[in-house]
Amino acid sequence: MVDPGKRTVVLVLLIMMSSVWAKDRLINPSKLEMFVDKLPDMPKVQGFDVVDGVPRPKSLNIGMYETRWKFHRDVPPTPVFAFRTSLANATVPGPTIEALHGVDTYVMWRNYLPPKHILPWDLTIPTVVPRIQRGIPTVVHLHGRIDEPERDGHSDSWFTAGFRERGPKWTKEKYHYHNKQHPGNMWYHDHAMGLTRVNLLAGLIGAYIICHREVESPLGLPACDEFDRPLVVFDRSFRMDGSIYTNSTGNNPSIHP
Repeated sequence: MVDPGKRTVVLVLLIMMSSVWAKDRLINPSKLEMFVDKLPDMPKVQGFDVVDGVPRPKSLNIGMYETRWKFHRDVPPTPVFAFRTSLANATVPGPTIEALHGVDTYVMWRNYLPPKHILPWDLTIPTVVPRIQRGIPTVVHLHGRIDEPERDGHSDSWFTAGFRERGPKWTKEKYHYHNKQHPGNMWYHDHAMGLTRVNLLAGLIGAYIICHREVESPLGLPACDEFDRPLVVFDRSFRMDGSIYTNSTGNNPSIHP
């Protein structure tokens, strides 16, 4: 038998959640039908060239854009920030970068974000604010990478659109990834001071894979696009109009502007 006390707690929680959904005009996730959308296959970008059958270093240009993304059949298109080589093909998550062990990849991360964020900032925590108070600071961190610290997405290495403003630790426009560590899956994401959570919530995430054929081939495992499909799992709350919801009271509500 179910403890009556536990049943009461569950009922109270459900009532509270229903109240929050109604107050903030949120979509009740229990009302959304599951498994109605095809599993998306994120686009892939090769982080290397092949010349005369030999892998060579490659330079990529990947931008950050404001666009709209369809998360569910019954949820209106959602304003998001997204990675890609152009606005027309920006996705959430961003493209999967496929690198080869020991072959250099260079990435020019471009900030094409609008002057104003789509989500509220929490200024009760240390947060970078541009001097002219226009533009959204970003910097890309490759999570799990072993490499040069000056190209590791330090939170104070941020920059706004067109590099008009730059953080105190900013050094270079182009990042150099040596790809000399063990093969495996990593992910890249925004890392700007105090804005990481809202920039990630907005959609600035993507997968990065280092492959090592000499290590992987002897294992005899299934390979190629038919079998290799990285999955990035994350959760979001949505308002009735499809926009992403985030609490706007801040980490320290008593001093939140």
